[in-house]
Amino acid sequence: MKQHDPVTKYVFRRAVAAVRGGDLASVVQQDMTSTVGRTRSQRWDAMFVLFMVAAIEGCGDLHLTSVHEVSDRLSRKQVEQIGLRLPVTYSQVESAVSDLADAMTEQVHPETGEVQETRLSLSLTDFMTSLVSQVIPRSLRGRATLALDSTDYEAWSRRRSWASHMRADDAPGSLPEPDFEPPKKRAVNEPGWPKPGHDGRLQHTVDPDARDGYRSGKNLARKGIFSGWDVHLATHIPEHGGQAEAALTQAVCLAPAGSYKAAAGVEVVDSLVRAGMAPETLLVDRGYSYAKQDAWALPLVERDVEQVFDLHPSQRGTRPGPINGTIWVDGGLFLDHLPKDLRDLPGYSLGMTATAKAQLAQTYDRRQPWAFTPMGGPHPERGTQRFRGPALAGRVRCVNISRSMRLNPASKPTTSCRKGETCACGRTLTLAREEMAQLRQRDLFGTTAWRASYGRRGGVESLNASLSEHHGHLRRGSTRVLGTHRTGILLGFILAATNVRILMACYGYDIGNPPPEGTEIKSQPSTSQALHRRLPFKRRQRRAKSRPPGSGPPRSGPRLGSTTAWEPLKDNTKTD
Repeated sequence: MKQHDPVTKYVFRRAVAAVRGGDLASVVQQDMTSTVGRTRSQRWDAMFVLFMVAAIEGCGDLHLTSVHEVSDRLSRKQVEQIGLRLPVTYSQVESAVSDLADAMTEQVHPETGEVQETRLSLSLTDFMTSLVSQVIPRSLRGRATLALDSTDYEAWSRRRSWASHMRADDAPGSLPEPDFEPPKKRAVNEPGWPKPGHDGRLQHTVDPDARDGYRSGKNLARKGIFSGWDVHLATHIPEHGGQAEAALTQAVCLAPAGSYKAAAGVEVVDSLVRAGMAPETLLVDRGYSYAKQDAWALPLVERDVEQVFDLHPSQRGTRPGPINGTIWVDGGLFLDHLPKDLRDLPGYSLGMTATAKAQLAQTYDRRQPWAFTPMGGPHPERGTQRFRGPALAGRVRCVNISRSMRLNPASKPTTSCRKGETCACGRTLTLAREEMAQLRQRDLFGTTAWRASYGRRGGVESLNASLSEHHGHLRRGSTRVLGTHRTGILLGFILAATNVRILMACYGYDIGNPPPEGTEIKSQPSTSQALHRRLPFKRRQRRAKSRPPGSGPPRSGPRLGSTTAWEPLKDNTKTD
């Protein structure tokens, strides 16, 4: 969009609808309005519209100069509609971001040294989550199952130094990452760099909050270390057997790179709870599940959230069970009658074919008869979890459980228990919430059911691709401000604008011209079925207390039209 081009009515309508789709602007206006002194020249909702217009047009870029130029390109009718006072100066745009960022942080009184409370009642995570979620139709918000992941965002500031070793500056207790080979040309630190940051970590750029972190290789780029932030994103994914939908950002948290992922992940869950969109199930990768259970697993239990995750090799193996006759294997509770050849199974590795994965899953499925099965969810207050023995569940035959001996011996294995001797086959156990909370999950690790459930996590990877490639171009330089809060404010508008584009392209939903009330909003169906849609399943009964209260019929709309299907590549290989 050129500077002299007027803002189209379509972009303007979408920006206004995105800002007025929730109460974020009104909350900011109320908290940021002073009772003494000169009043602010511009209303916050009017300034938010300028930022949203620039974000929608920027397609992944949001610079303060672009926001300032938007005010000069609005028509007189558009200016009057949002109540903007002309002229809008660049200093007003810059101070809007700075004042909002300062209002989210605690301030120290210059004379008394007292720590003053934040002026804004919203944290940065709450601000970003409210901004990205209020553009989503109500029928697509507050899903019970979400996936959580983080993506890297490199600081715009130039790197001025390197640490003495090529290793990510991750927080203690984080998932261990490999060291990297130093570059062929030795990097030379500039005088005075690196500097000790306010958090005790090394600062390598002029940005006071950007830190070193690890990012994996992608798009033919090698893995390595970057200086910036981790953007933690939560998106909705289908229930078991449900149709896949285009991923939308439901919640977001920005943290300096290398920070403890568990803390940021819990903050995302809390922001969803405060917004009335509390999840019931969360799919995460090892970066979160590897954290200490006091920092990740137990907080999820306290918030009545189950997790589905992959196990790190160091987390796998056999451990003693809570009572005689039981063992823990790969986070699952089994009878010690579990055959030896099923205790140490290989994991799923990169490059495995679909056939090899299916065969390995069938091997893991052979563990199921010997496993204790959970009875419902954890206790809402104590966090305890009850498990039913395999003989009581009708999975094995035990001479000490009479009714189990009536099972078909051709399909149900028989234990080697002796009649009259104490065994665990028919026991019902109650485990404390602290016991193996870091490794426990509803579906046994590695089984076909687990693969089908964990495979849905690909939706959040699709969201990362949408942000960086398909519906936006989020990259280094997308924002050019300093500090976590200033960067997070601009990223919130970028992610909200990306949601607007995904809704238009994949759902046929235009936030600026919404369909009639009650119209169903559906995503473009996929041409292939995922594994979790091909398997029979039993839906978990939801708890009423974890769902947000209803707020009337959802706003929804018809799908405008299907996008062009991908054409398969023709094989032009010549054969002799």
